[in-house]
Amino acid sequence: MSQAASPKKKGPRRRGPRRSKRINETSLQPSHEPQAPCPKRTRTTSPLPPPSAVSLPPPRQPLPPHRLILAPMVGGSELAFRLLARRHGAQLCYTPMIRSEEFAVPLLERHADDCPLVAHFSGNDPQTLLDAARQAERCRGVVAVDLNLGCPQRAARSGRFGAFLCDAADRALLLRIVSTLSRSLCVPLFCKIRLLDEIDETLAFAQQLQDAGCALLAVHGRYRGSPMRRRDGPAHLDQVALIKQRLSVPVVTNGNVRSGAELVDSLLLTGADGAMTAEGALDDPAIFAKAIAHAHAERSRLAAERRRAKALKAQRRDGRHLTEEEAAVVRGRKAAKATLAQIKAISSALPPPPSAAPPPPFALAEQYIGLVEEHPPPGGAAALLSHAVFHLRRLCRTPPSQSDPWDCRQDCDDALAC
Repeated sequence: MSQAASPKKKGPRRRGPRRSKRINETSLQPSHEPQAPCPKRTRTTSPLPPPSAVSLPPPRQPLPPHRLILAPMVGGSELAFRLLARRHGAQLCYTPMIRSEEFAVPLLERHADDCPLVAHFSGNDPQTLLDAARQAERCRGVVAVDLNLGCPQRAARSGRFGAFLCDAADRALLLRIVSTLSRSLCVPLFCKIRLLDEIDETLAFAQQLQDAGCALLAVHGRYRGSPMRRRDGPAHLDQVALIKQRLSVPVVTNGNVRSGAELVDSLLLTGADGAMTAEGALDDPAIFAKAIAHAHAERSRLAAERRRAKALKAQRRDGRHLTEEEAAVVRGRKAAKATLAQIKAISSALPPPPSAAPPPPFALAEQYIGLVEEHPPPGGAAALLSHAVFHLRRLCRTPPSQSDPWDCRQDCDDALAC
């Protein structure tokens, strides 16, 4: 007889999750309670870009480029001068201050090339400001509305607007204005302020404006002062830097700018998202083009300095003795790296450097004459004469290096005759 085959040894069983064979009897009983429908899984995406790009809430149009800005100027930032500034590199322009109670659409000068444009209003009544802003946002080229909270003149004190609306007694009214405009307009709401007496007060004030719906805050780094004495020396850009660190919305610095290099330096010193200039642009509308050229030149210079520092460091490692100047380059490589990162961030938001050199002052004056003749400001001949004389005096007060002074005299005579 053949022996029975020995049973095969089974290997270890793979143990998976233990399944319960017992069935809960209560689960089989019919339930009389209504069952909530299972929600459908839908892929949701936020309809809002980050707060640094739009005003919140509700959804707004994206913010325009705001690295280099022509500031609002009463009697200074009219259409002809805005077009001149844009021709030479300004990315964003503000209208002159418009009183909300006196606003009419014809006061808002418009042109196809004058875009993007910020309508700059003053006032202290929420509904009056809202009515004016709603008319302005429907105008061609207007991409934002700005609330003037920085005017320190006597008219602002008597009219209770501008910097004189920022006192603690009016804070509730001001925040209601900002909230009303930010929640009711289809374009972002900007605010422009000056420093309060204490930095802690300024930081708290800026935070309140952001919480109320301000989408971009421009800060003139000077105090309000008195109506008769408004300047107390250089702007306090260190305080602007603290405001930038505090807020999540874009911050624009204003003050201490007389040249293209200083425009870039103010961005480096404050870390601000943009730089605004008034006085510097009045003296030289090509300041923006010069700032663009300076930013790109600094980027190239710092990149070359870093490469040289890296090569010198390698040579020192190989035993070569460095001169004092070369050793200083090696020691400064970390600072150069940090500055280069800032310059890269600045220049990345700028157009390429201009291919031609900026025109001299009298050539700019001639360009302005042509623009103001083509686009005269509202107010008739008297307003045209006032604007032309004001700008030509600023443009022609610096002696040119290669132009005949009599050319400017002839240009001024032509403007006065128009």
